[in-house]
Amino acid sequence: MIVTLLPTICRADDGVDFFEKKVRPVLVEHCYSCHSAAAKKTKGGLQLDTPDGFRKGGDTGPAVKANDEESMLLKVVAHAADVPAMPPKGKLPDAAVADLRKWVKMGAPLPAATPAKPEVGDAARKFWSFQPVAERPAPEVSNAKWPVTKADAFILSKLDEQKLAPAPAADRRTLIRRVYFDLTGLPPTFEQVETFAADTRSDAYERLVDELIASPRFGETWARHWLDVARYAEDNSTSEATSRPPRFPYRYRDWVIGAFNADVPFDRFVRLQLAADLTPDTPVADYPALGFLGLSPVYHKEPKLSKDVIANFVADEWDERVDVITRGFLGLTVACARCHDHKFDPITAEDYYALAGVMANTQLAERPLKADADADQETMMAVRRDLLDATLRLSYAKEMRGTAAKEKKDTAPFDPKIKELEAKVEELKRRDRRLDTRQVANVVRDAGTWVNGDDPAWTLIDYKPGEFRDLPVFIRGNPSRPGEIVPRRFLGVLSSGEPRPFQTGSGRRELADAIVTNASGLTARVFVNRAWGWVFGRHLVTTPSNFGALGDRPTHPELLDDLAARFVAKGWSMKWLVRELVTSAAYRQSSRHDEKAAVADADDRWLWRAPRKRLDLEAWRDATLQVSGQLSLAGGGPSDNLDSPRNTRRTVYGKVSRERPADIHKLFDLPDPRGHGEKRETTTTPVQQLYFLNSPFVRQSASAVAKASATTSTGQSDEDRAKAIFRRVLLRDPTADELATALNLVRPTKDGDPPAWELLAQTLLASNEFLFLN
Repeated sequence: MIVTLLPTICRADDGVDFFEKKVRPVLVEHCYSCHSAAAKKTKGGLQLDTPDGFRKGGDTGPAVKANDEESMLLKVVAHAADVPAMPPKGKLPDAAVADLRKWVKMGAPLPAATPAKPEVGDAARKFWSFQPVAERPAPEVSNAKWPVTKADAFILSKLDEQKLAPAPAADRRTLIRRVYFDLTGLPPTFEQVETFAADTRSDAYERLVDELIASPRFGETWARHWLDVARYAEDNSTSEATSRPPRFPYRYRDWVIGAFNADVPFDRFVRLQLAADLTPDTPVADYPALGFLGLSPVYHKEPKLSKDVIANFVADEWDERVDVITRGFLGLTVACARCHDHKFDPITAEDYYALAGVMANTQLAERPLKADADADQETMMAVRRDLLDATLRLSYAKEMRGTAAKEKKDTAPFDPKIKELEAKVEELKRRDRRLDTRQVANVVRDAGTWVNGDDPAWTLIDYKPGEFRDLPVFIRGNPSRPGEIVPRRFLGVLSSGEPRPFQTGSGRRELADAIVTNASGLTARVFVNRAWGWVFGRHLVTTPSNFGALGDRPTHPELLDDLAARFVAKGWSMKWLVRELVTSAAYRQSSRHDEKAAVADADDRWLWRAPRKRLDLEAWRDATLQVSGQLSLAGGGPSDNLDSPRNTRRTVYGKVSRERPADIHKLFDLPDPRGHGEKRETTTTPVQQLYFLNSPFVRQSASAVAKASATTSTGQSDEDRAKAIFRRVLLRDPTADELATALNLVRPTKDGDPPAWELLAQTLLASNEFLFLN
């Protein structure tokens, strides 16, 4: 078989990540023994372990063409009748064939060539993102009066290099709307806009920023950014018996909101989410932070499946948790080293299994939110474990009796066991109801995890608190093929010298410490870059979860380093960082278009103007509720149904589902919570436009705007009411032409009909001026 490809060399976010996680493991497992440099004899002249080997192909012609669903590769793995069957020993699993087909449809993207074995040493540690951060002197610039913060000097220096100039400052009405949305996710009122526009104090803007950062609305908005990173959701992809939704997911969301409002230092923010239960003197109120791991996706593990199959499911869960930790906090794709050494970054398979070992000693759990809850937690976990096991056994016993009845066999032998299990289930349910669950959080706890296949008919997962294990390297990612055991430890390239094994429990606390000490420079860069993107709409590193070799380089490396160093020096204060960004001259620019600058820098990489941003789904929905007078600011507690028009709380308090996403989440680009959300992609689709026209939520809100614009006094003119609607929605008065158009729009089509104020309100709610930030 021959493979000849004409793909482009892609970045990780263009398909290479899919190749590394889905395609290469299949090749390693099933193809490399005959088609790699390590094979005793390369069959057919075909090598699949390097990009050059792919492109060169083999002896008999092309087997893969980008986007060609009739490619020979897809035929041979499908065991089509007219081609050789590959692999010859048996057909690939359907999922593997589907992944290969998807990869070809993506254009068969391939990575750049890399060394066979990553070098983990001093040379590797010189990579830009692995360096310690240090404050940089502000560069000399063409206009020393323009910078307001130190970051501005780096921005202007780059603009000078590119022979570009910053845009003029935004007018006050534009600026207040922008900063309100960016800090609180809500618009100001018309009266607040006018008050700010008339405020002549030199520090009026800084006062406004301080007021907004101190608002409870700040935490609600900025927590939602982090919840994307943490892939927060309130259920699993399926809801079978072993993957039931967590019972108290909202406590993690509420904790994150509180952490941003309280300005919890980011290094402590990391430690609490990974190891609050292992951190000395952790207040009870901080235990919900463990929801970062405690709400991890769980896959259904049917007990009648074999030990090997269940072990793969468990390993997939560990893999997902390694991925969210390393991409979320460190910006590294460590999970790419599950089946083989990382092909681009100095991360070995041993590094991966050292971290996976931490997850192999971490059990998802529930914990009462009170002091000294260990005993109550153990009782709660034991009751729920036994109840699940008994319920499953009862279900299968009834299923077997039903099968016997259908086959007209004697069902009596099943009755005693069913009766015994029914009594056991009822007793366990009574015990479960007696447990105090008024204040309980979904957390994790230390417990070694083993897949128990002693009974071939019933596979169990044994969790053993106080007993811990190191994992072996799974050869080619297969838990059934254990290799050398690897002690739990931190990544070699981010350690000083040889990494030391973790000594305490699962190692979660030591892992958290290493992330904010050994890797503090990388961790600070990654979060500062995320915050920059959340404020400016474009990250300095446009691959915010990949600071490795395949990731993009920062547009402003000195700025990123300096800002990260000062972030750490300021005690990892998240509020300090946000204030530093939104008080900058760069942030305060107008978004006006400049033809010459646009030709030189169409993507605004050098920030010659403020970006024009579309409101994210939360800000748009919340703003719609606010301007229509419907918004409830009641916070916390169980989540609401976002598809219900009766739900008027902020969107952050809406349910996030992996199994059945809300329509608004599917339509307006919420990252898939089945995995880590790197950043939000903005789409524009016809279905979104239909939503603005026909959804009950938009129509209900338009009606509320129209009613709220009417005064109780008699004699309100149509002009006054039209102005009132403009002020509510767009925070300004209409121009003369807009007023004339509005009055023409609402004019009744039939004598005796009322003016169509709802239509005017809906038109403005769907307008670009409402949906975008200038």
